[in-house]
Amino acid sequence: METLHCINTRRSVRKYQDIPVELEKVGRIIEAGFATPTAGNVQDLRFVMIFAEDGRKKLAEASLQQYWMEQAPVHILLCTDIKRSKQFYGIRGERLYAIQHSGAAAMNMINAAHDLGLGACWVGAFDEEMVKVAMGIPDYARPQAIITVGYADEHPPKPPKFIMETYTYTEKYNNRLKNFPVAITEWSPVVEDTVKTGIKTTHKYGNMFIEKVIEWFKEQFKGKKKE
Repeated sequence: METLHCINTRRSVRKYQDIPVELEKVGRIIEAGFATPTAGNVQDLRFVMIFAEDGRKKLAEASLQQYWMEQAPVHILLCTDIKRSKQFYGIRGERLYAIQHSGAAAMNMINAAHDLGLGACWVGAFDEEMVKVAMGIPDYARPQAIITVGYADEHPPKPPKFIMETYTYTEKYNNRLKNFPVAITEWSPVVEDTVKTGIKTTHKYGNMFIEKVIEWFKEQFKGKKKE
């Protein structure tokens, strides 16, 4: 799947079919998460795969009783090894970099799931202590996100989004680009449509021209054969 298409068509899926997910696909999702860049390449990301129904129920309960999560046949608990990020970057590593790493990893993972034909949802609302107890997470690690994965049983529509002009500035914060829709959002689709139309037109009338030329030659040869 083309990257931008994958990003733009991915949706948060909360309903799943009762179909097991291939372990190979789960592994590829985790690989996508671990491929995330980390500050100084500290590689502080850790992943816990949960397949058992009991474990999934515990995570759903710890996630503020979001019981829809139990339907997903696979949960991937994304954690960070705090001692590693703190060892190299102190408090900033623990309180910022570790969170940045896990956020980027979670995004990679849900996009990878979509690319593999699966549905996924990034769950961030949970009681950390409950999750740590349920999954046996040591004090030097911290749960950052839960990714539910499975074959989707719904196709959520695209949620409403602000137009690009409302959240994009140039050179300085709050400095809006003049004629922003024309410069950024309108010209690209217009040019693309024009090119596509031009190609179709070229094919259509090009083929018509070739057919006319062939007919003309046929008529010329007919005349010479009669002579």
